[in-house]
Amino acid sequence: MGAVKQEVEDVCTATQPARHSYDSNPNKQERAMAMGAGEEVGDLIPGLPDDVAMECLARVPSQSHRRMRRVCRRWRGAVASPEFRRRRGAAGAAEDVVFLVQAFPAPGDGKGSTTTPECALTAVNLTTGEWRRVKQGNNPSTEAASWWGPVPLFAQCAAAGDDGRHVAVVGGWDPDTLRPTTDVRVLDVLAGTWRRGRPMPDSRSFFGCAAGGDGNVYIAGGHDESKNALRSAFAYAVDADAWRALPDMAEERDEPQLVAIPGGGGGVLAASGYSTEAQGAFKRTAERYATGEGAWADEGDVVVPDDATAETTCLASVGGKVWAVRAGKGGVREWDGAAARAWREVAGGPPGMEACVKAAGVGDAVFVFGKVAGAAEGRKYSAWVMEASGGSWKRVPVPSGFGGFVYSAAAVRV
Repeated sequence: MGAVKQEVEDVCTATQPARHSYDSNPNKQERAMAMGAGEEVGDLIPGLPDDVAMECLARVPSQSHRRMRRVCRRWRGAVASPEFRRRRGAAGAAEDVVFLVQAFPAPGDGKGSTTTPECALTAVNLTTGEWRRVKQGNNPSTEAASWWGPVPLFAQCAAAGDDGRHVAVVGGWDPDTLRPTTDVRVLDVLAGTWRRGRPMPDSRSFFGCAAGGDGNVYIAGGHDESKNALRSAFAYAVDADAWRALPDMAEERDEPQLVAIPGGGGGVLAASGYSTEAQGAFKRTAERYATGEGAWADEGDVVVPDDATAETTCLASVGGKVWAVRAGKGGVREWDGAAARAWREVAGGPPGMEACVKAAGVGDAVFVFGKVAGAAEGRKYSAWVMEASGGSWKRVPVPSGFGGFVYSAAAVRV
């Protein structure tokens, strides 16, 4: 715990002049309960009022949060509390992390043989610049080691839960059998721990998946094992670990894009995709499902910009609005589905990008992972970030070993 202790001490030193501006509550039992620590009492940090101690803890970088939870029950309760997240945000210490389901080469036999690539969950901390692989599983003695294998191929991920602190990894193909799986894995981002979620109601491939802005994860479309495009859709409540069936979409949509509907309130927009009889012929149509409406509503045939191709345009929910991102001049547009039902140009596409692979809204910014034009071998992909309020694109350096194709992306503020 030496590294964590040193980080906390450094933060405490920085915040020490402000310690007398806080009101120290003499009732430690009340403080313990407010911070979710159960019946354990005592100072969070000896010699400091708990308000000051929380300010110190809230400023510790997220990479140390898992170790902080192991110090004692009070720290574990404090780190898991809504107050901890509120103070991180108020102090400007919150970190934006994008999670990617990403391909990487499987270990070879050294003889030049080819093997099926594996997938892993990559965490990209846009605040610190760190890229890392998220370890699968927790304690091997309590979880079947075989289940916590690599992330399934083509799996989808979405931010989830009412508290916004979870990422669900859903479906995909078993890397050994290359058959679709119904597995659901849920990562508690703050705790750094995994749990197994209730399996999907059916197995399907290449479905759309997105957080709906109401704590639920939505899936829709894709195809079954007979390659029949699907109209069915489901919602997964992470907190209750329960699936519920939604009404069928009006159209079959294999490989659709799902994105949270503008304005919040819960629900998703299902855009593009193709039917069983028109393999690979991506549509320009979309339909919307809003929580409580009980049916999908037609959004017309202009959801993908007129001069763009659906398969090279990425949709993302940015600042509560739907954005379309592609390469080139006028490559970033915003959809006004409420009034004009038209696209408004926001900016050009990321400089040097040949094709968008995946885009994700990160608060009031957008993260883009795309193919680089004329890239050298091994440097095929790059990443960019742009604020929704405008400005220029910022290139996000991609470290060696993290240049694999991205199948899905989800953003969480820590």
